[in-house]
Amino acid sequence: MPGALHVNSAQTYDAAALAGLGLIQAPLLGIGQYFKSGALVEIMPDFRRRALPVSLIVAHRSNLSRRVRAFMKWIEDVLTPYLE
Repeated sequence: MPGALHVNSAQTYDAAALAGLGLIQAPLLGIGQYFKSGALVEIMPDFRRRALPVSLIVAHRSNLSRRVRAFMKWIEDVLTPYLE
């Protein structure tokens, strides 16, 4: 494709794709709503990027409070669908 568009924000990146200015590679977390509405379509599913690992870092793994464990489980449940 001749030419290039450079942006410095995710919103501008999404807007460029919605305006039909080219192809983008973006996380489903940010553009999933556009797939559901039909505003964007996936055209190269064989070239999806592998999911990035996400880690929670705590000061000490031993003796974590129930609240911390509950938060860790909750955030895992929330993020898992977007990271697969």
